[in-house]
Amino acid sequence: MLCCLKSDADKGEGKGKGSPHVKAGKKGRAKVDNAPGAFGSPVPMSPTSDDDEFHDAEDSLETLADHVGSGDGTALEKSFSAAVRDAASEVTLLEGRASERDTKSVGPESCVIPQHDIPFADPASGKALSWSANKSGEGFRLRGKNYLRDKKKFPSLAPLFDVVQVLALRSDTKTLDIGTLLYDNQVGELIHGCPTVYVANLMLPDYPPPNPVFGKYDRKVGPDGKGQHIIVVASMSHETREILKKSDGDTKKMSPEIALMSSHFNAACDARGLDAPPHANSARHVTKMVCMVAAGAEALPWAVRVAIGQGNGKPFMVNKTGFFTKHGGVFECGVNAHNFGPVATNGLRNCHGYFKKLTLDIGVTLQGNTETELPERLLFAFRAVKPDLDAIKTHVDDIRNLTTGKTGKPWLDWDAVR
Repeated sequence: MLCCLKSDADKGEGKGKGSPHVKAGKKGRAKVDNAPGAFGSPVPMSPTSDDDEFHDAEDSLETLADHVGSGDGTALEKSFSAAVRDAASEVTLLEGRASERDTKSVGPESCVIPQHDIPFADPASGKALSWSANKSGEGFRLRGKNYLRDKKKFPSLAPLFDVVQVLALRSDTKTLDIGTLLYDNQVGELIHGCPTVYVANLMLPDYPPPNPVFGKYDRKVGPDGKGQHIIVVASMSHETREILKKSDGDTKKMSPEIALMSSHFNAACDARGLDAPPHANSARHVTKMVCMVAAGAEALPWAVRVAIGQGNGKPFMVNKTGFFTKHGGVFECGVNAHNFGPVATNGLRNCHGYFKKLTLDIGVTLQGNTETELPERLLFAFRAVKPDLDAIKTHVDDIRNLTTGKTGKPWLDWDAVR
């Protein structure tokens, strides 16, 4: 769902429906991106191209003023919104998929998104509002051992964590530390300082972005309001646990990707277990997310394909919008999309109604920046099938009002989250 969050600096002009466009790369080289309409199943990152990363989808107030000339920061947002509305008029309204949910439509248990086994070669066969495991990390290419010299990427080894549950909640304000709210610090363990449960908490805004110049909001905290939480819960694989145990906590005895993970997990948090941006330790600057469209793009309006395609398959660094918490055996990465720039926020809001048509391959890794940290390896990967954000019924407050543990939340997979 991060695939439409392209920074201003990386935007390009499309050359027409149904064919990729070419833009200039470094040193004048031409390189092809995947917008619009050039979606495969899935669309992998090139094994030889530069990362072409975009960091936290930034579009600063100064950048917006330069682009629109008026200083009010609204022209770009209006033009994109108009393009999406015009394109949408060419197709029928997207149908709701709530009736296909396996879970109840009311009650706190409706936050659970059911898992279905989906053949990787046939992503369109998945049932709407479901997810599928990707235990092998199939389809993802990451930095190889010699990436700093040859810029080559290779298929990742099996992820260090296995996704065991995916949940969705709505909220009136963004909520950090969602793992503690769900599991009450009753899951996971520490192996030489490394938690065995990883929670990715994607906080999506669902309101018009404040005017970047005159908008009223806490400038220190950032915008806030109604939105959705997409929560991915993963458990450390048996292989990763064994490697950590045999190392006795000595990173020199670990493979590069395990050592980087250990440094990332063991970086300091404050007394609340929180590490908020800006992060003092460089080991907390390396979380990288990748989202690839595996199926469904051909059914979207052209303008939406362009918006989504421009960031499709490109790594997204979680740094300035990343909030990390560590409580016992649970580590959480909270991606605060409320703090994305106004253009990115408005693009996400205009596109999110179309996610229900898409099948997405999503992975998270830690970026290796030195030869001793390479090759990269996925932390986790999974496939989200036609996620309908409008179908989310359970509110964060519904969870807060429950009793703790298995008794209060029997619909959580307590046995798998360990």
